[in-house]
Amino acid sequence: MTADKKARLAFLGCGGFCTASILPGVARSGIIDIVAMCDIDRERAEDRARRFGGSRVYTDYEEMLDKEQVDGVFVIGPAPQQYELAPKVLERGIPVYVEKPSANTSAQAVEMAGIAEKHGTWGQVGFMKRFCEAYTIGKEIINCAEFGSIATVHIKFGQGDYPQIWGIDSARRAFLIGQCVHIFDLARFFGGEVKAVYSLYTERTETQFAYLINVEFANGVIGQINITGLESSKAFSDIQERLEVAGDMQLLTIEDMASVDWKRKEDWLSEPVRRGKFSSQYRPALLTVVDGHTFYGYKGEAEHFARRCLGEVCEGPDLWDSARALAIGEAVYESAQSGQRVVVAQV
Repeated sequence: MTADKKARLAFLGCGGFCTASILPGVARSGIIDIVAMCDIDRERAEDRARRFGGSRVYTDYEEMLDKEQVDGVFVIGPAPQQYELAPKVLERGIPVYVEKPSANTSAQAVEMAGIAEKHGTWGQVGFMKRFCEAYTIGKEIINCAEFGSIATVHIKFGQGDYPQIWGIDSARRAFLIGQCVHIFDLARFFGGEVKAVYSLYTERTETQFAYLINVEFANGVIGQINITGLESSKAFSDIQERLEVAGDMQLLTIEDMASVDWKRKEDWLSEPVRRGKFSSQYRPALLTVVDGHTFYGYKGEAEHFARRCLGEVCEGPDLWDSARALAIGEAVYESAQSGQRVVVAQV
């Protein structure tokens, strides 16, 4: 990619999440040219254009798409809104970026992926954990020959209570759709496709609950996912996340999307001590963490979208990945309700 080549991208929807998480990284990117902002609230669109860039402002997305020559469009909003609007862009053959999940159900997500393919284009989904610095380091570790084949994957995700959103019939189902698709995609990213799940469920209130999930991967790896809203009183600020991947007498541990610990098979010393563990560690410096939009993957995922729009990269978290993560969540819910092992629908 030449230094002066930029992707011409537009925004359809300029709400709170877009403003807090996506636009700051996009504005600092050297490979993205924001050509237009569109929102039904013109004042909001004008404010975002002033703060982050954007040559023109629209309240009608059809007018924007008619007048602007764009390489791709960020369609960011609640899942039902993305399910309504993203296909309108895809039908014009224009790539879209949507937040996770792309829709409320795996069937809707499959429908959207099919629309993209029918019109010769594609969509990226905001699974930003794949671009998080700690997880990219972890991915490199498990892919090296020394780590060997993966045996187990364990994930713990904890936060406070979770609301009922997006017209979904309960908070306990909404948690799996609106939040934990991130965790299900993370499981696939490190362990491979999920074959089946067996889930246990407990709740304190309608918005405070937990799932404990045994996971069978299609490649023979086994694992467990613990997702809970019972450990914190602060719903979206006090979050704990831990990933453990075991290999050939190796253990990778990543805490809170930040620190990386690799317990290797071989000790550092020729005469090993009898107690204690030898590991390689990564601890981010304070200045690294301060740049949260880069550190946690938001800037990286936006730039990946831009590079793919320019034809510089291919693949990445796409509309099919959203459908597969949603299918895992649906199997988890079904298993928790039935008390049975459930095979994940292959989409």
